[in-house]
Amino acid sequence: MSRIRRWRLVPLIAVLALLAAACGTDDATTTTEAPGVTETTEAATTTAAPTETTEPEASMNFGDPVTLTLGHPFPAQHPIQVGTLEPLAQAINDATDGTVTIEFAAGGSLAAAPATFENTVVGGQDLGWALQGYHAGVFPVTEIIEQPFQFESAMQATRTLWDLYEEFPELGEEYSDVKLLALWVHDVGDLWTKDKEVQTLEDMSGLTLRFPTPIMGQVIEAMGASPVGMPAPQIFDSLSTGVIDGLMIAVSGLQSFQLYPELAYGTTCGCYVAAQYLTMNLDSWNSLTPDAQAVVEELARESSFTSAQVYDDAYVAVSAIAEEEGIVKYDLPEDELDRWKAVGQEVTDAWIAEREAEGIPAQAMYDRMQEIKANYS
Repeated sequence: MSRIRRWRLVPLIAVLALLAAACGTDDATTTTEAPGVTETTEAATTTAAPTETTEPEASMNFGDPVTLTLGHPFPAQHPIQVGTLEPLAQAINDATDGTVTIEFAAGGSLAAAPATFENTVVGGQDLGWALQGYHAGVFPVTEIIEQPFQFESAMQATRTLWDLYEEFPELGEEYSDVKLLALWVHDVGDLWTKDKEVQTLEDMSGLTLRFPTPIMGQVIEAMGASPVGMPAPQIFDSLSTGVIDGLMIAVSGLQSFQLYPELAYGTTCGCYVAAQYLTMNLDSWNSLTPDAQAVVEELARESSFTSAQVYDDAYVAVSAIAEEEGIVKYDLPEDELDRWKAVGQEVTDAWIAEREAEGIPAQAMYDRMQEIKANYS
């Protein structure tokens, strides 16, 4: 859309300065699972976010002023709200000459995490942001991007996910009850433990680990550990009381839930990423004029990549913080990592067979994913 000409760089460091004040607050510790950070350091780089556009053209018809509510289960200080969604809301407001305003309802005030998608479908909120993994059985095709040991960064996975979305209609069908505005994934997740350093598959035996996604729960079990599911706010106390010995989580999640004091070791495995969405209620979408829809659609899609960069920046920053906090990180040698990947592949093969039995071209999607991601490595 030619009228939206330029993007202003918003330093992630400025975003994180806003988050620093929230470190240790109730918002940062009582929200449902939100892989991400509420504070990082100047190690982070700048992030592109849509914050400035040209003046609207007189021929554009944006309709009557409207205020849309965006509900999500995360803290208002979460870097995706501050670093992506707030600049996105401002850009949309600017590009529609103040006609379309977006307000935020954070912390699950409109719906708990598992109900975020359905609440958007039924119109309890105009827009919703959460993880697909919160909604059991709703996004079986999107799980393609959450297969283990596949990606090097959030950006690589996000670009791959969008290419798959464009090529395979089965992905789009999962979002037919809403208007899909953005898709992205969080930073790469690793293994973190409290008392025992994990250097081999054999070291996993006997450990009780909190799993981040159903797929990774299967991987943890196949590796010889015991997977445990729980809401993210319970992780800290569960580590403290010995309910779990460790967990797999996005690196940025160490900061979100201030897990440093309860962890001694990390194992770099590039184990997984998890998908996130920004969706809009269909009636709310259809109430916008075509010109307003065009603005929202273009800017929101681009925000997918802003979010991916926010997470990749957080990976770098939080990794540095973890080292400063005394967490010892072990990088798996290639031959040992290959053993881990082989276990993960068994889980993926079973997932493919299950989806194929449901009529989903999972093998073709998986093969295409390998080709696509190589273009973004």
